[in-house]
Amino acid sequence: MLQFLKESTFKANDVFLRAMSVLRKHYFSMAGLCFLLFVTSNLSSYLAFTLEDSKLYFLKALLCFVFLTLFFGTQLILIKRALLLVRGIEHADFKDYIPSSKQFVNFLLGFILYSFLIGIVYFLTSILSFPLLYVGIEMESLSMEVNPFLTGVIMMFVLIRITFFPYFIVDKKFNLFRSCKLSIALTKGNTINLLLLMFAVGMAYLFQVSFEYLGYFLIAKVFSVINTFVIIPSVSLVMAVAYHDMMKEYKGGDDPELLKNII
Repeated sequence: MLQFLKESTFKANDVFLRAMSVLRKHYFSMAGLCFLLFVTSNLSSYLAFTLEDSKLYFLKALLCFVFLTLFFGTQLILIKRALLLVRGIEHADFKDYIPSSKQFVNFLLGFILYSFLIGIVYFLTSILSFPLLYVGIEMESLSMEVNPFLTGVIMMFVLIRITFFPYFIVDKKFNLFRSCKLSIALTKGNTINLLLLMFAVGMAYLFQVSFEYLGYFLIAKVFSVINTFVIIPSVSLVMAVAYHDMMKEYKGGDDPELLKNII
């Protein structure tokens, strides 16, 4: 069913414009899901701060489970909604949006895997950059600036290559490993286009992080709202359009070789 074709590509600007066209028609349904993400995230942060010194460990564990389920479950529903809209399906049964427990677990494991990879990459960059100490760079600068920067750059490209794994989990109901392999195959030859798309729709998030780092928390909150109600709906539809377009270029087997498609 699926096999990567090296010639597969898409135009970033065309994908972006088509996604914006869909967003204009269905903004409130997409923004409503993003509002749920916003409320869930902020409410969980508030409760975590409120219960920080509490000894009600069972309650903490229960709330953690509830908010994780709501947050990641809503993200899967958002992806499913975006895919259906891109395919021209405006109305579907409510049950069609609800992810299965298998899809939820695989999606959650994906974030755990990415976090694990961050640790591995940081460890490797620490080893590779260690000789810089002998040319005058201080250990604090190395650990707080150089290594995080190198790790961030590498993980950005890793994220681009596996960015479609949730779509395969939701759309094809594949497990995490298979979804990651297919995402890596799907994005081969399209890394620059995807990087342009992410840069175009991620500027507000970059501003938010920058203002938080500089201590302008009020301005950062403004950009947080922009991210929630503009950027996240846009990203969801942009990636859904890109996934839909590139999938049209696939045919053949559905279990591509991992090493063959990494480079």
